[in-house]
Amino acid sequence: MSSWIPAAESAAVVLVTSSQRIRDEVARVAVAAGLALASASTVSEALALRPAVALLDSDNARHTVSGCAVIIVGLDSDEAAAWTAASRCNADRVAILPHAAGWLAEHLGMLQRVRDEGTVVGVLGAVGGTGVSTISALLAASAVSRDLNPLLVDGDPFGGGLELSLGGESVPGVRWPDLGEVRGTLNPEQLIHALPSLGGFSLLSMGTEPPAPGILASAAVPPIMEAARGAFKLTVVDVARGWSADGSLLPYCDSVLIVVPGRVRAISAARALVAQLQPLPVRALVRGPLGPDLDPDRVADAVGVPNAGYLPYLRAAVGSENQGRVLDLARHRAVRSFGRSVLGAVLPGPLKAVA
Repeated sequence: MSSWIPAAESAAVVLVTSSQRIRDEVARVAVAAGLALASASTVSEALALRPAVALLDSDNARHTVSGCAVIIVGLDSDEAAAWTAASRCNADRVAILPHAAGWLAEHLGMLQRVRDEGTVVGVLGAVGGTGVSTISALLAASAVSRDLNPLLVDGDPFGGGLELSLGGESVPGVRWPDLGEVRGTLNPEQLIHALPSLGGFSLLSMGTEPPAPGILASAAVPPIMEAARGAFKLTVVDVARGWSADGSLLPYCDSVLIVVPGRVRAISAARALVAQLQPLPVRALVRGPLGPDLDPDRVADAVGVPNAGYLPYLRAAVGSENQGRVLDLARHRAVRSFGRSVLGAVLPGPLKAVA
């Protein structure tokens, strides 16, 4: 089988290989999964297509790849090389063909079905202390009033537990440590019913105890995030700054919002971060107070990305977080305006307001 779909301007799944046999095997998988498949000559070309999944052979998996899920594909004859490559580039899965063809077809087919159902947005601080957790929670609260059935995900293993700032530590439901044994596929409806709910949105938190090392690098993460996309119209991820052995949820995000305080050093840090996040779409969330001669649009222009919204300085923010009452801030007029602006920027189609 030698037919191949050429690379388009964007693609859900892109294969990078020089092996005709791997191309043929993956092409059969694509037909079985009912998805469009694109090819690229290099990893850079593949990432430029903003795929949900990059399929790489061992020769092309030389460095860590960010911005999408990565599956190493290989043949029986080079299985050892495939596993070595997976470790080298921090891949999500390994598929040895043709034996793993059935699993790969099911996995990619599920991704194809759910990727258009929900939007996953990461929120990341340009520098430390920008209030990313507070802003993530306020965006989830804003989405509730837009009938978006939102999920707020704690993506920072070292953040101390997002639920503490929301007063949700006693709300029943599963946390990340409870989901460590998830494998294969997870029914989205099961995820909805298992998670705590507060303020009108669902929450997947790290809990209040230190999580196990590598919690976001485990095999449970891909099916959980796939189920989240299928279950919720909007998933807001509070993303940890920096990459570590504990993993990151950035590869599961459709776009990233960088929280940028109106200060010169924060703007410089944000510019460096944007370069690291490519090819993910990035927008700025400008936070007050603003430095001299700065306004939200000038800050975003200096960073080199579109401005998704501006949140003025809120005096009550620190006290609200310490008291577990962050969601009280959602009633502020400035916060409501901020939420409308950001959600309008990151979501397709008109927003629906709920009385």
